[in-house]
Amino acid sequence: MAKQRLCLWLDCRVHTNQKVLRLAEILHLDTDATVGKLCRLWAWAKMGGIEDGNLGPLPTEELSMIMGWRKRPVLLLDALLESGLMECGPGGDLFLHDWYDINGKSTEKMRKDRERKQN
Repeated sequence: MAKQRLCLWLDCRVHTNQKVLRLAEILHLDTDATVGKLCRLWAWAKMGGIEDGNLGPLPTEELSMIMGWRKRPVLLLDALLESGLMECGPGGDLFLHDWYDINGKSTEKMRKDRERKQN
């Protein structure tokens, strides 16, 4: 079976996005480091086939590991929520803000193509 290539869509203006800049400010990181940590999270979500941005009840320790955050995990989650890059849904599920519009549609298309080819 051939490997499927995954593409993560990234807005070329991500380094000027107000939510990203706010996250950098809260975490006391420079913008480049912040974008890098977010790319780790977004790549993890894309590789996991997440279409709607729902990460489920992702433990803060796992979130920190995914993003390479070495300080207190709850600080990272609080910052992601405060900046608006992540939202908390009913039941405690975590959602990536605007994920479907940016990466979810392409993930959904890949799943549908894979299902069609299997049938």
